[in-house]
Amino acid sequence: MRKSSLFLKTLVLAVFPAIMITEVSAQDEPMGPGQAPVLPVPGYVIYSNGDTVWGKLTWALKYVENNPVEIKFTPEGGTKQTLTASDIAGFGNQLTAWIGEDDMAARIPLPPEDYVSLPSWKKKEPVFMNRLITGRVTVYLNRSSIGTSTSRIETRSRINGIGFTWIPGEGLSIGPTYRTDYRIIEGRSRYSSYFVVKDSGEMIKVEKETYDPVLEQLFGDCPAMQEEFVRNPDLKKFKNFMILAEVYNRICSQ
Repeated sequence: MRKSSLFLKTLVLAVFPAIMITEVSAQDEPMGPGQAPVLPVPGYVIYSNGDTVWGKLTWALKYVENNPVEIKFTPEGGTKQTLTASDIAGFGNQLTAWIGEDDMAARIPLPPEDYVSLPSWKKKEPVFMNRLITGRVTVYLNRSSIGTSTSRIETRSRINGIGFTWIPGEGLSIGPTYRTDYRIIEGRSRYSSYFVVKDSGEMIKVEKETYDPVLEQLFGDCPAMQEEFVRNPDLKKFKNFMILAEVYNRICSQ
């Protein structure tokens, strides 16, 4: 009996991780930004002199205020390097996601995630922050807020703006040419706070619970945005912050 019991326990321990891996890899939508690649993935490093080099990288799983501070990078045709946020200007890693179901499922590359070397929010130590949106309003991921918001679900209502359209299941369209896939928007919209820099100024923390006071500070200087707010008052809600930031950067770039 003891041997049978031991065998069953061993079998369960062996099978359970395999089941979990299958479950995780079979998701039909990306899990969102800020996920640590534990195996080498395609990526690039931006050195302090501005040179960009592609290769393979992994995170070293060392953090300050929940931001990565070190990566392992092997340039194409080169040898592995250990690089910290003090050594380089930034890096990017390219993950993949399963799209579709059953026999029609396929793994596709996601847009590279962009990490910039910046002082951490509290300790002011060099860390890599995930830059979600670049423009007059630059948005960085607050990894400490991962999993603390359900606003991803709330973005499933259609918004018909003057200069843009948000369509659930399709994405964000601004003007005749600019598009962002809905998976990217929803992945970025599941957090309760972000770090934001406007016009290269001081970084602020934009939080779900204290969003109203900074709304005017971030978007109030653009008449086109005021017209959008009149047409869609719900656009001011925190759940639409990532949509609003992209729209502002495209139509209020001057």
